[in-house]
Amino acid sequence: MIPLRIFLFYFLANCLTLTADAQETISVDMNADWIRRDWKLCREAVQTSQKNGTFAIHSNHAAALFWQVPTRAGSPLPIDRNQDWIQRCERPPRDFETTVKKMPGATDQLISIADYPYISWHWRVNATIDDRGLANRYGEINKNSDDFAAKIGITFFNDKEELRELAYVWTHSIPEETALSQVTTVIPWVLKFKWYRIVAETGDQKRNTWVFETRNLYQDFKRFYPDEEPREIVRIYLMSDSDNTGTEVQSAFSNVNFYKTMPQGYVKTDTHSN
Repeated sequence: MIPLRIFLFYFLANCLTLTADAQETISVDMNADWIRRDWKLCREAVQTSQKNGTFAIHSNHAAALFWQVPTRAGSPLPIDRNQDWIQRCERPPRDFETTVKKMPGATDQLISIADYPYISWHWRVNATIDDRGLANRYGEINKNSDDFAAKIGITFFNDKEELRELAYVWTHSIPEETALSQVTTVIPWVLKFKWYRIVAETGDQKRNTWVFETRNLYQDFKRFYPDEEPREIVRIYLMSDSDNTGTEVQSAFSNVNFYKTMPQGYVKTDTHSN
């Protein structure tokens, strides 16, 4: 008969191993009730549907994004949906991300890019959007042409508790790995944020087809912020944007995962592309 203490030792060791293995990959809950943000107080002509882990967006001359705070458990961090800004589909208040970090237990629940540097997802578009006037030769996005058939964005803190964001977009003709930048004015002449977008897919050749993407979030972050370190993810969003160009597009997303180590199918990208 195996002594009780030895049995308990192996039992606990196996439990810890299983827990560690389970945390090698974190799958975002695509069936969750994503929070809506649009620019017409919930009246943008954007419709969504969810089925079997797929989140689909139909934008008709409109723009809206859908977000959640992902956690290590896979399910989104609970957010009070009765807040006025959520009811009006507005941008989160300036202190929202800091508030998230201060929520009870949030420190242990939030996903850190330092621990999970890789991300993968599947996406699909029915068409792409004319991007000839999207950005200037420096990669700065023109506000009047700021549309993408599909976009997936990650907002997070750096090691100085400053907000950063990376987004991956599907364009019509801009080469893959092109870096684009966008400035958002929060308070005129006082507070602005600069966000970066990376072209992860381009062209119509794969329209109406599920495309698998893998990225090294840490590597992409260091491409733009070489002197900083990325930390906790406080928001992930999905978007199909067609208001500025007056077009109609459909996109869909599924199987969004974060990984501790390089996932199968990962292809190293050239971070020096312009």
